[in-house]
Amino acid sequence: MARHVAPRGRTQLAGVAGDLAQPAMVVGSSMPIGQLEVMFRSPDIACVAVQDDTGLDRVGIVTRAGLATALTGRLGYGRAVLERRPAVTVTDWSPLVVDPQAPVSQVATRAMARSGPRRYDDILVRGPYWGSASTAEVMRALVTALAERSTHDPHTRLPTRAATWEALSHRCELVRGGRTRVVLVLLDVRGMAALNAAHGQDTGDVVLAELAARLGEALPRGCEAGRVDGDRFAVLATLPALDDIEAAASAEAVRQHLLTRLAEPSGQVDAAVWPSLHSAVVWSVAGAADADELVTHAELRLRRASAAALLDVA
Repeated sequence: MARHVAPRGRTQLAGVAGDLAQPAMVVGSSMPIGQLEVMFRSPDIACVAVQDDTGLDRVGIVTRAGLATALTGRLGYGRAVLERRPAVTVTDWSPLVVDPQAPVSQVATRAMARSGPRRYDDILVRGPYWGSASTAEVMRALVTALAERSTHDPHTRLPTRAATWEALSHRCELVRGGRTRVVLVLLDVRGMAALNAAHGQDTGDVVLAELAARLGEALPRGCEAGRVDGDRFAVLATLPALDDIEAAASAEAVRQHLLTRLAEPSGQVDAAVWPSLHSAVVWSVAGAADADELVTHAELRLRRASAAALLDVA
């Protein structure tokens, strides 16, 4: 008896085999190959898992390509010979089987270590229900993960400093010569060193990750954020054509919006360790946006804001 198990659907970036696994059809080894062939008429089925009906504790796999080769046969008579024979006849009893939590990088290495045409066979993923993943999907996931790692901070999942400043430069190029303006907001977490000392590095990491998540949720449409230092974030925005007074008011409104949305902790972090933020905002002159100047002026304003806050405390 064949059975389709486990729910479909996933949206997250694949980091482990379970992220890639699709529900696998499971059949008994005594199923006639003719019935097995009918199952493969569905385009959704690339392989089936085979459980041994004889009592042996083993699982095998039949792939679409493997079955097609067997049914063709050397002289073209494979189907006639095999149609009534059991699935065990065409089953590979040594498939690559991985745990759901196996890292994609590890799975890809094991898949590529296989020899000959089996190198590209589907992979079985064990768990409460059997799943399968194609080697092509595993390799695509690995490439995607490596590409993201090169441009995104692995802890907060926000773009890195280099990627953020590149995005800022791109925005400046797009508005150069026109009346639209680029806005840069810097947000600096106050007291991270003291927080780490008092509550531990793990707590500090949780706070930064939660701040990054909250920042992503708070971004107005068209804005983007990045982590540009250990405890510093940047937000980029582009304003429509405005005069100087309107541009200043709009840029300040972006800064205030972000501070308001980040002022209170969520349920993920205790209010006692939720930090406050230093902030600064700058915007380009109409027709003359320069990324380096914006960063320099923003950092200068941020230092002044931090110094003013220290004086207020004193």
